[in-house]
Amino acid sequence: MVRQRRDGSEKHDRQRLSAISYQLSAVSQHSINGALPKLTNPTNSQQSTVNNHQPTNILMAQTKIQWRRLSGVMAVQSSITLAWVIYSLYLPDLLVQLGFAKTMAATLLTIEHGLEALIEPTFGHLSDRSQRLKGSRFPWIILGVVLTSVFFIALPIVVLFVPSETIWRWLFPVTAVLWASAMAMFRSPVVVMLAQITPQPELPIAASALTLVQQLVKAFRFSAYGLILSLGPMFAFAIGSVVILGAATFLRQVMPPAPPQPESESPRPISPRTAIVIVATAIAIGCGLRFLFGCLPQIFTAQLGKDQVSLGMLGFSLLLAFTALPAGKLASKIGNGRAMMGGLVFTAILLWAIASNATTIVLVIAGILMSFAVSTIFNSMVPFVLELVPAQRSGLGLGLFFGSWGGASTVFDLLFSGFTELGAKAGLGAIFFLVASVFVLISQKYKLTGDR
Repeated sequence: MVRQRRDGSEKHDRQRLSAISYQLSAVSQHSINGALPKLTNPTNSQQSTVNNHQPTNILMAQTKIQWRRLSGVMAVQSSITLAWVIYSLYLPDLLVQLGFAKTMAATLLTIEHGLEALIEPTFGHLSDRSQRLKGSRFPWIILGVVLTSVFFIALPIVVLFVPSETIWRWLFPVTAVLWASAMAMFRSPVVVMLAQITPQPELPIAASALTLVQQLVKAFRFSAYGLILSLGPMFAFAIGSVVILGAATFLRQVMPPAPPQPESESPRPISPRTAIVIVATAIAIGCGLRFLFGCLPQIFTAQLGKDQVSLGMLGFSLLLAFTALPAGKLASKIGNGRAMMGGLVFTAILLWAIASNATTIVLVIAGILMSFAVSTIFNSMVPFVLELVPAQRSGLGLGLFFGSWGGASTVFDLLFSGFTELGAKAGLGAIFFLVASVFVLISQKYKLTGDR
C-alpha cells in the first residue's frame, strides 16, 4: 500500500504536509545590540553589581562563534526536520491501514499546531527558570527528547499490532498528537542556546548554517522519498528516534551547564506591547509562509507539469539552502531588523510576481531572488525575538513566537484552507508578509524607546 502513493491525489497530500512542515523549526537567533561589558579586574562591589544585574544581552560574553557547540544545535534541529519528513511521508498511509481517511492527517496537524500555542510558551518559561536555578535547560530538553523518541517509535508499533476494526485504533492519532506535543516541549530550550555560543555581529551567519542543513534535509524528502518509503515504517521511525536521541546526546556533551544565577530579584517580565508584537509577527509570517508554500505546487504544475512538482520543490529547497549563507552574511552587515523587513517586503512582491502570468525567464529569476528573501526571513525570526525580550525571559519569548506560529497554522486551516485560486492565495500571502514587516518596524521603534 505504501508504494502506491505516486498518484496525483497522494502527491497533493504530501505537498500540503510538506508546506506545513517548513514552519516547524526556527533557524536563527540574534541578541540585543550593545558593547561588551567591561569586567576587567572588578572590585568586590563592582562584582556584586554585575551579579545582581545580569546583562540583557545574553551574547555579550562571546567573541567568536563556538562552532563545536553550534554543531550540536544544528544536529538537534536537523533531527527534528528529519522526523517531520518521515512523519509526513508515512502518516496518510498509516491512517488508512487503521481504517481512517487520509484527510485525517490534516486534522491531526491542525490539532497539533493548536496545542503548540500552549506548550511552547509553557516549556520556554520552565526552561528559563531551570537555566537560572540550575544553570542548564537540559532537564526539560531531556524529558522532551525521551518522550519524543518513545512516541515516535510507538506510531508504527500501534499500526502493526492494533486491529483496524477495534476502538483501540484510536491509540494511533492520540500517540501522534502526544509525539508532536513532546517535540514542542524542547524546541525553544534548544533554539535559545544559539545565543550562548554566537556573538551578536556573527549571529546571522551562524543562523544561516542552521538554515542550510535544515533545507538540505528537506530537499532529501523530495529527492529520495522513494528510498524512505522503501525502508518501511518500522525501520524508518526507528531511525528517526535514534537520530533524535543521538543528536540530543551530542548537544549535551558539547554544552556543559553554566553556573546558576542567584535570584536576588525577580526577572523583568516581557511587557504586554512586546508580547503583542511577537505574537502578531509570528501569526503574520506563519500565514504568509502557508500561502507561499501553497502557491508553489500550483506554479510548478503550470510550468513543469503535475509529474514534476516534486522536482520543482526540490529545486526551491536547494535554493533556500544555498542562499542561506549569503543571506546571513548580508544580515550581519546591515543588521537583523533591516534584513528581516527587506526579506518580508521582497517576498511579498516576488510572490505576487511569480503568481502572475509571467514568462519562464521571469519566474526563474523571481524564484532565485525569492529563495534569498525567504532564507533571510528564516535566518532572522529568532534574533527578532531575542532583541525584544529580557535575557532571562528568552525561552518564554521564543515560546510565544513558536506557539503563535503553531496557532497561526490552526487559524489558517480553519479560515483560509478553502482558498484554491492562485491569484487569491498569492495576494493574501503578500498581505500577511507586509503586515509582518510593519510589526518588525514597530519593534525597532520599541527598541529605541528602551522596551527591553
